[in-house]
Amino acid sequence: MRTLLSLALLSGTGCSLFSALAGGGAGGGLVMAVDMEKVDVDAIALELEGAPTTWCPGQSGAFTVVAQGHERRGGKAVTLRTAPEGTSGAALRGKMDLVEFSMAARGGTVERGVFTADGDPFAALLGYDVRATYRNETDETTELHLDPVYGCIRGAGSSGPSGASGEGGYGGSDAGQAGAAGGPGGNGGPGPRIVAYATIVRTPKYDRMGLLRIEGDVDQLTLFDPAEGITVVAAGGVGGTGGNGGDGAQGADPQGQGGPGGPGGDGGNGGDGGEVVLVVDDRYPELAQRIGIDVSGGPPGDAGAGGYGGAGGPAPQRACDSCEEPPPGPEGAAGPSGRPGAYGGRPGRSQVRSGDVTAAFASLPPGIALRDDPRPRPVAPPPTPTGGKTKRRRR
Repeated sequence: MRTLLSLALLSGTGCSLFSALAGGGAGGGLVMAVDMEKVDVDAIALELEGAPTTWCPGQSGAFTVVAQGHERRGGKAVTLRTAPEGTSGAALRGKMDLVEFSMAARGGTVERGVFTADGDPFAALLGYDVRATYRNETDETTELHLDPVYGCIRGAGSSGPSGASGEGGYGGSDAGQAGAAGGPGGNGGPGPRIVAYATIVRTPKYDRMGLLRIEGDVDQLTLFDPAEGITVVAAGGVGGTGGNGGDGAQGADPQGQGGPGGPGGDGGNGGDGGEVVLVVDDRYPELAQRIGIDVSGGPPGDAGAGGYGGAGGPAPQRACDSCEEPPPGPEGAAGPSGRPGAYGGRPGRSQVRSGDVTAAFASLPPGIALRDDPRPRPVAPPPTPTGGKTKRRRR
């Protein structure tokens, strides 16, 4: 109590920028965050680790608010930074609490000092903006802009459904009873059958960006960076994991042997790969080299673990005070593991074509436009050979 009172008195004298008691702050309880009532803030800025200028859909990153200001008593210039969410104790000393600032974002969300961009590549074609406002002086605000990039979008399509995990075995209930066997994992499902169309488009920020539309068992539209490439996925599903065996029951009283653990369940087999037909815009044949196809079979599922053996039954009471302590009953044997899935799925089929894909992209999100590059001219077939015979002219 004396220590807390001393700290509170010290804070009240204005001799320190640090707040002694900050209930409900980033750390809660006794912390040493900066007391912003003792600081005049002149300007604030936002910083992201690595100082990036671009951001990808779905990407997340922690940010720091930096404040330039001066102490109200003495006028000493100070530079302050916010502490990461969850900071407490000595690590909070000299840092600002994030609750001092209100946060907002365009094209994503801000929560607990982390900005997360919307995963939809068409949600923020002009880029992302994060704004911070100092609550004590609402005219002190800052905004950070990040241009969109799409190199992180490296896959589209879908794998087949994974097999269900096997049910775990029940533990033994009666004294010395064995645990039940774990159930087998289900087989993975087959990969989807899809047709993918690829072209190059304009966006508000880029003159040439890849666009992929998938139809069939999967319906999807996404941008991608042609320099990085993308893979169309129609792989088979993973086999399910076998269920764990149940644990053996404790041995009977006295000195009964513990029940054996139940065997683990077998893993399921992988599903067969699906089917992909890729149609590349014939104006951009280079896309065929930048788009991969994955129709691999799904891997088999893992085996379930065997159950633990039950503990031995309790030891009987000693026959006399000077007699040795009798041992408990023997522990039950652990159950054996199951077997992994017997085989993976078979690979599927794929083919690549070239042609006019305009009809597949007749409807596009606002801000996306097909390019007007000319189509390649059809190559004239070679002349039909005459078989080497020449017709004689009449004299």
